Amino acid sequence: MDLHYLRIFNTIAKYESYKKASEMLHISQPALSIQIKRLEDQIGMKLFNKVGNKICLSENGIMLREYSSRIFELEDELDMAIAGAGRHIGGILNLGGSNTPGIYIFPEIMGGFEKLYPNTKFNLSIENTMEICNLVNRKEVDIAISGGNLSYASDMNVEVLFCDKLVLVASPSNPLCDKEDLTVNDLKKINFIIHKTDSQLYTYYKKFITDLSIPEKINMYLGDIAAIKRAVIFDFGIALIPYITIKSELQHKQLKVLNCSALNIDYPYSLIYNRNRSLSATSQKFIEYIKSCINNDDEYRNFIKP
Repeated sequence: MDLHYLRIFNTIAKYESYKKASEMLHISQPALSIQIKRLEDQIGMKLFNKVGNKICLSENGIMLREYSSRIFELEDELDMAIAGAGRHIGGILNLGGSNTPGIYIFPEIMGGFEKLYPNTKFNLSIENTMEICNLVNRKEVDIAISGGNLSYASDMNVEVLFCDKLVLVASPSNPLCDKEDLTVNDLKKINFIIHKTDSQLYTYYKKFITDLSIPEKINMYLGDIAAIKRAVIFDFGIALIPYITIKSELQHKQLKVLNCSALNIDYPYSLIYNRNRSLSATSQKFIEYIKSCINNDDEYRNFIKP
């Protein structure tokens, strides 16, 4: 069997999308279709079914995906073993970050690491915490940082790096900024801007209002932290978000943290990777670098340590 065709099939099967596979492999969609047809002819099996404008794996396609995934996992492990044997630091690191660490923690760390080891390149996937865990579990990312607190599978290595604080933020023009301490009655009147319901931030928001018996008053659901901050800046409501995400806005006086003694919520960030995946020398060095950045940077030392 031609491994070139199999690699193309494996990429299309992973995303169930010719468009996404085309972007990943830098091969046109028509060329991908031709090569999948050749593979189907070669093995005498139909691998995909078309449903409307979408494709899905046939029963034979599902079987082939399981075997091809194992083949390329072994190939990755071999590459890591060879790199590790020579202690070579370089190559591509596949990283995963939930919304907050993916945007506000990883980029600076990646930039610093690449200056030390310029042969290293990164692929960073940013998804919600649950999807990041799924990517680690499927061995599609080498290392990830997730925000919040999940029950992780037993084959996941999980280490809390540090704990942030969740804070209530408002536009400086909001009258609540003048309050010395928000009462529960004040909180009951707030219209919240929150992250979408499959996020860890929504889970923490729900616990916060439940613990204080505050009715749910949501002005809007938004898909990422940047959008939430912009909505708060324009005074569409109040948000409960990690402190690390608002440092720039505080410095430029675009947002203000509300005084609320009833709010005392730690928000952990955890380093995770799959125990069943061999870590390359580069992955191991990058993990060391992440911990060094967290432990030696005053910015992180100001947060609560686990």
